[in-house]
Amino acid sequence: MQKVLSFYPIEVKDIRLLFSRSGRTKWHVQTDKGSMILRQEFIRPERMLYIAGAHWHLQQNGLPIAKLIPTKNNGLCLSGDDHAYVLYEHFDGEPMLYYDKEQVKKTMEFIGHFHHASKGYIQPEGSRKRSRIDKWHKLYRWKIQELEGYQKLAANYVDDPFSLLFLENADRMLVRAKESLAELDRPEFKKWTKAVFESKLFCQQDFTMARMIEKDKIAFMKDLHSVNADLPCRDIRILLNKVMKKLAVWDHELATDMLKSYDHVHPLTEGEYRVIWSDLKFPHLFCAIAHKYYLSQKRSWSDEKYMMHIRNIVAVENSKEDFLTHFDDIFNEIKGGN
Repeated sequence: MQKVLSFYPIEVKDIRLLFSRSGRTKWHVQTDKGSMILRQEFIRPERMLYIAGAHWHLQQNGLPIAKLIPTKNNGLCLSGDDHAYVLYEHFDGEPMLYYDKEQVKKTMEFIGHFHHASKGYIQPEGSRKRSRIDKWHKLYRWKIQELEGYQKLAANYVDDPFSLLFLENADRMLVRAKESLAELDRPEFKKWTKAVFESKLFCQQDFTMARMIEKDKIAFMKDLHSVNADLPCRDIRILLNKVMKKLAVWDHELATDMLKSYDHVHPLTEGEYRVIWSDLKFPHLFCAIAHKYYLSQKRSWSDEKYMMHIRNIVAVENSKEDFLTHFDDIFNEIKGGN
């Protein structure tokens, strides 16, 4: 690590390994310029350069995020064979919790700031962009086909509790999924897609509060692992679904307050909110738990744990339906109406 750190304009006083797993290793580095984190990832250097460039763009635009430390030659990251390194400031703060409604609203407000700050990103020369903006139809169709395949598979497992519960709900989830797919052909989806292309906005890709802390009473991002060019509603939908899954029920009032917090800093049009509604209607959580179960992706999970998760997801998806049917009322409330 000393060789890697020698490329940075710092004097190293102490290095401590924090963790190493899933192709990612982190060290805590004490320097003459404060406490820092060195991250190593097994990732193509051109992909890491795109992410590091996005990180730099966000901090230059004033987003509350740990500052990336450039090398002595003003490089944003370092590469070595099949892995890459980035160095950024380390901060301690209060963890952001999914069960704390005020912190959840602050996090959604942060996402609004994130999307606003991301606009106008010009990726560094030689970096590799990842985009899902024009892949929504393909992704929805793939998930629908996968659900239909799992239906046929589950029909053979007549004594399997997971498959029985899956089959009880699969038809209804497929109806919602196909309605969502059809709604992607509406003009508001095409209009928002065009606007995002032109603005060069990007998303965090898989937004999680685990990478957030509360610092000076606001949400602060301590680490940026990945970004993806996509519609803002991807991050919005992911955080809403994660919060409600933790609560085991779709909290109508909390969801509305979260969207208010977002809209306060990054206002969206009625058409854009209709796209969010279509994405929330699509049963992403139901697809994900079926995918994990039938492909045995969580080998450490017991049958009981799988059952706990699918019961939770069914409860969230069922209670979400009332929220989805009140678009006009909720949109008016988000915009400050009665």
